[in-house]
Amino acid sequence: MNQQRRGLVRGLLAAVSFGLSAPLISTVSATGAPLALAGLLYGGSAVALLVARSLLPNRGQESPVRRQDLGPLALLTLIGGIAAPLCLIAGLRLLSAGSASLLLNLEAILTMAIAVLVGREHLSRQGAAAAALIVAGAMVIGGGSTTGATLAGALLIALACLGWAIDNNISQRLSIRDPLQIALFKSIGASLPMLTLAAVTGARFPRTSEALIILFIGAAGYGLSIWLDLLALRDLGAAREAVVFATAPFVGAGFAVVVLKESLSINLLGAASLMVAGIALLLKEDHSHWHRHDALWHEHKHLHGSDDQDLHHGHRHEPEERGGARPDQPFWHSHPHHHDPIEHAHSHLSDEHHRHTH
Repeated sequence: MNQQRRGLVRGLLAAVSFGLSAPLISTVSATGAPLALAGLLYGGSAVALLVARSLLPNRGQESPVRRQDLGPLALLTLIGGIAAPLCLIAGLRLLSAGSASLLLNLEAILTMAIAVLVGREHLSRQGAAAAALIVAGAMVIGGGSTTGATLAGALLIALACLGWAIDNNISQRLSIRDPLQIALFKSIGASLPMLTLAAVTGARFPRTSEALIILFIGAAGYGLSIWLDLLALRDLGAAREAVVFATAPFVGAGFAVVVLKESLSINLLGAASLMVAGIALLLKEDHSHWHRHDALWHEHKHLHGSDDQDLHHGHRHEPEERGGARPDQPFWHSHPHHHDPIEHAHSHLSDEHHRHTH
């Protein structure tokens, strides 16, 4: 599976897991205070990621978080893990469900805008058309209605979306590090302050049985989603991943119809058609041109000795550096390495090696 298809699969799985969490959370949203519920959701995410980290093999293939990464990591945890969810909870109290669904689609638009205008990512006309189709599909799910919206509520939802958009773009830059470690840091960094604040302020916590359900939802809908999203950000860049992740509202709406027995609407069918068309356009996208790479020194996971080997990692290794792999066997690993200046043409996305101007 090539880089783009791998990223699309990971991004869609992240959208599915997050999209399923929304209707599930709605069934337990009245069991406790918003601050307590948000803390428990991220707590479940942290538990799931700790279990995954202890079970998954070959953790040494990934580049661990370095000291210089701690500042951006703390920033994305504060903005995307704490501030944005609190803005969302406050805004939801002032808006109708349709208005909130419509406004939440600002996250994809703001993520793409920051990625292209600030992060130097490239989005082709075909990619832009795919983005328009998927975002339009998400807006159709919202019903296109702003009935009941208030200025304060709209601003709070917009601030939440801006926080997640900044989070996505910072996460894309950090995705060369171990995504599981980054997701775990974010989950613990978000859950502990919110749970502590909820306890200190006397916020209402759900009963034990309800808390266990919320922890489970957080494990699958937050922990799995954050991890897969970081992997997709590494492969696709923030702009394209925002396009893929915009399918999450459709997933949640579909789950509500199939499992929670809500009525099937024309809006849902129309949104499904638009989003499928957008994903199909992304699958066909092929961005290739002559470009130059400047000298670069960094560390991240990369592949050697395979037909899918990255064109930028042709450096050689001694037998003892191959991690036990045979001379004819491809292998993944991570280590500090240098890229010499090079000019060439090939299909590529806005990953760590391709943030050039167009």
